Amino acid sequence: MSHDQGETLVHMVNQIATNLSGGREEAEAVEGVCSHLEKFWARAMKQRIVACLDEPDAGGLEPVARQAVERLAEQQARKAG
Repeated sequence: MSHDQGETLVHMVNQIATNLSGGREEAEAVEGVCSHLEKFWARAMKQRIVACLDEPDAGGLEPVARQAVERLAEQQARKAG
């Protein structure tokens, strides 16, 4: 995926995190975002957003979004391993 597509995915995850954070504890919001990504995002999208963790400042991910993507990366590693 191109850099622009990566930026779009980061923007999308940040929006999801914002929408799912309202009135929730941070841990619950992180779990909600991770669950959403796992259920509704295509494999290529998940791989690209996980790759953003290697970019400086995690590619612009907000804290809840970054934690959710880190959790997604851990889940993917367990499945692959």
